[in-house]
Amino acid sequence: MPPRYREWLNFVFDRPTTPEAWYFDLDSGEFDAEPVELADLIATTFEQGGRDLAPYSDEQIRYGLSYILENGCSDTVYALKSDDVPLALRLRAIRSLDKLYADVFQHRCAPVLGHLSQSGGNALNDSCYMLWDASSLAYWGSTSNGHVFYDAIAEVMHHALQSSNPACVESGLHGLGHIHAYQPERVEQIIDAFVRNGVARDPALRDYAHAARTGSVL
Repeated sequence: MPPRYREWLNFVFDRPTTPEAWYFDLDSGEFDAEPVELADLIATTFEQGGRDLAPYSDEQIRYGLSYILENGCSDTVYALKSDDVPLALRLRAIRSLDKLYADVFQHRCAPVLGHLSQSGGNALNDSCYMLWDASSLAYWGSTSNGHVFYDAIAEVMHHALQSSNPACVESGLHGLGHIHAYQPERVEQIIDAFVRNGVARDPALRDYAHAARTGSVL
């Protein structure tokens, strides 16, 4: 366990929930850590999320995930794009998103679809559906080893398609749609298998899968 893991959890998640997210308060600051430590903290948080995020409300987790993953909320996510961080650790942190889906989103998101604005969702539904829109992890551009990172996030999205919660499946399709421009063959392969194997029994998800296959997602 990273030495400052509990301090990190308290800083990121143990916050009051207000209409204005805590990280937009100029007095809140950022967690003071070097990229290597941040990458390790991110990976551990997602790997242990089913247990260690359980005490927090959906709203607290939503804001915490935004702080970690959204570059509009903090610079934290850039630790996973820093060449100062060993490749293996960066990939570990990205692959740990599998556990975020399986141990947090799967159990805590309502089984509703964001792209149809279905009612009954909770704060975590927004985080799940918009994860790949809001985070720069869906774009690697000319980053060194960019293809390796695209492969890693494609696998995370692929695994999300196996979830029994349609909110997770939708999130995986959403992400695949966004990386289609950079990994068209891989995206089409994953989605074709998804449709062919009959996983997409919900007509709405099947239609969304066809849209994602051409990068036509919102």
